[in-house]
Amino acid sequence: MKYKELKERYKNRFSIRMIAGVLCVALIGGSFGIYQLQEGKMMAVQAVVEEDERSAKADDTDTHKKESSKKDTEKTLADRLVSVLDQDTQQNLDAKEETVYLITDANGNVKQTIVSNWLKNGSANAEIKDVSELSEIENVKGDETFTQNGNEIIWQANGQDIYYRGTTTKEAPISEKVTYYLDGKEISPQELAGKSGKVKIRFDYTNHAKTTAKINGKKADIYVPFTVVSGMILKDGFHNVRVNNGRILSDGNKIAVVGVAMPGLKESLDIDENDFDKDFEFPEFVEVTADVENFSLEMTATAAMAGLLSDSELSNGLDFSELDQTLDDMADAMNQLKNGGSELSDGLDTLNDSMGEFSDGVNSLAAGVSAYTDGASKLADGIHTLNDSSGELESGVNTLNASAKTISDGMQKLDQTLHTKMSEKEKSAVKKEVDQTIDAQFQKGTDTYQMIYNTAVQNFESTMTNDTAVSTVQTGIQAGLQAQGLTSEGVVAALAQYYAANGFTDASGQTYSAEACQSNVPGTETTYAAFFANAVLNGGLSSALASGITTGIASQGSSAVGETVTGACKMAAKQAGETAAVSGAESAKQQIAAAIEAKDEKSGHSLVSGTKALSEGTQQLAEKVPTLKNGIGQLVSGADELTGNNAALKSGVTKLSDGAGQISDGAGKLGSGAHELRDGLNEFDKKAIQKMLDAYNGDVKELTERIKEIVRAGEDYRTFGGASDHMDATTKFIIRTDGIKTE
Repeated sequence: MKYKELKERYKNRFSIRMIAGVLCVALIGGSFGIYQLQEGKMMAVQAVVEEDERSAKADDTDTHKKESSKKDTEKTLADRLVSVLDQDTQQNLDAKEETVYLITDANGNVKQTIVSNWLKNGSANAEIKDVSELSEIENVKGDETFTQNGNEIIWQANGQDIYYRGTTTKEAPISEKVTYYLDGKEISPQELAGKSGKVKIRFDYTNHAKTTAKINGKKADIYVPFTVVSGMILKDGFHNVRVNNGRILSDGNKIAVVGVAMPGLKESLDIDENDFDKDFEFPEFVEVTADVENFSLEMTATAAMAGLLSDSELSNGLDFSELDQTLDDMADAMNQLKNGGSELSDGLDTLNDSMGEFSDGVNSLAAGVSAYTDGASKLADGIHTLNDSSGELESGVNTLNASAKTISDGMQKLDQTLHTKMSEKEKSAVKKEVDQTIDAQFQKGTDTYQMIYNTAVQNFESTMTNDTAVSTVQTGIQAGLQAQGLTSEGVVAALAQYYAANGFTDASGQTYSAEACQSNVPGTETTYAAFFANAVLNGGLSSALASGITTGIASQGSSAVGETVTGACKMAAKQAGETAAVSGAESAKQQIAAAIEAKDEKSGHSLVSGTKALSEGTQQLAEKVPTLKNGIGQLVSGADELTGNNAALKSGVTKLSDGAGQISDGAGKLGSGAHELRDGLNEFDKKAIQKMLDAYNGDVKELTERIKEIVRAGEDYRTFGGASDHMDATTKFIIRTDGIKTE
């Protein structure tokens, strides 16, 4: 059964909608933290997106200052997006962290691919063995060397971490297309520069990485679950900014626009959004609109990463053991009901067959009465025995009648109950139960709460205290000195003048007099005073200050970020669970009511009308039993006066024969009703219970298997440029588009 047929027969069925709710919370929850950040924090963290870190030189000109400001903006945006996706999932001390920079034009066409790698040497190994497909490999943070044999690389690490980068022409697994529109018409980036009007910028993503998995015995394409976050910084001239699948943040001077997408997810799940609520959709693109004057754009940045979730994180959301048990119990109960109906039908068939023997006995009795002169005494004994048995027969028929009426009344009441809509009080009770379950899962101290909280805190603290953040703040301190007119050369000159006048004592305790400080360092043209001044300024002062600033931010803000992210996930889970539980209960009642009211084409009866016919048949049978007993009683009286009242005896035999015929008719009707009950139960099982079980064991379980394969595909994607099998590896992609400016 496919989703379209399932939707028509079990519209809004609660189990499918519950799966959808769990899926959205689980997959989108990993990126949801970006929507909860305070607006000011969008500008608080700097990151590295430079084509050549070592080529930048100090320059006091206005041109250099503008270029430096531009790079700062790019770093801020790129690293903020990366921090949303990044998770510290590596468990080993030795690991590889890879960042792929895709430098593109304004439309997203790749011009250059730069791969930056960080080899973490937690075990302080003298050598690090690595695998890389990159070209032009160079060490960017040290002087450690390497040897290379094909793709195998051995670094002489000497206990240190290795930071290196290289280039490649290999196509990335995720690509981006940026399209621009002015007043509803597509326009090139060059033509858009300097224009004014209604501008729309659309980001479309293509997922090129997919695997093949077996789902219910069939091959299916599963895309690597990349979560993509795109963003841009908008300056003066942008008004009425809107974004789909994202959030707009502002500090009063600049506007930051951030959007989230999951390309390939809908195809991996193989579902139709129309099977769910009208406002349910998978985020596959990001679209930004604004009213713009004199359009220009510095750049845009996009971060992408796979494998944000694991099987353990989804285990609670995809546990259907309780639902499995409920459906098994339903199937067992239906089998018992079918067996009971068959036994009742067989018993009534036996009763109906026995009525022929009973009629034959009555006829034999009539013949015996005709020959009473030969066996009057035996006949009287037989009649008394028949009279004694009539009481048991009446009791059995009455019991059967009462049972049939109970079944009929219960079926009528069930039908009436199924047609009664849930009251607001009942709906509130269902929602309350769902909320209590979710509250318990998200309570502080639980695995769910701690997993989300710890992940958010670790991501924030890791971002704020890494070497990149310290280096960027140090750069900011030095830029602040320059803004005050204190250039690096000026500070060095001032310190050198002080040491030349007062002398200097270095870290080892060696003292240099003022006269010694004025002399040159052997082999150079630099005085000792200038040499010591430069060492103090660039040897750790600004670095220590930067480290203190970033550590303070991490310690003060991590707890607030963790609590905000867990609260948002909890709210989303409640909304999905409440809607699924209420609509599922209503839909199930409607399906069962339709099934028990469906009429059989042959008998013209439904399960409801069939049980009523059965009750009426047993009632008729019970009403005829007194007539039979009365005939037998008269027969007894006749037998007692057998020798002197033959006419009365014959009359009693005649009534007995009539009563037997009426009982036979009643037994026939009762048997017919029992057959209808049995057939109705079989039809209900076939059209309702079995179809419900088939739907659950088919589409719903297939959906859960697809989700698990999606998670597995994300976990299996380790590296873009290459990594050795023994080393943990993670990869993130950063796409930076060119800016659009007027000439």
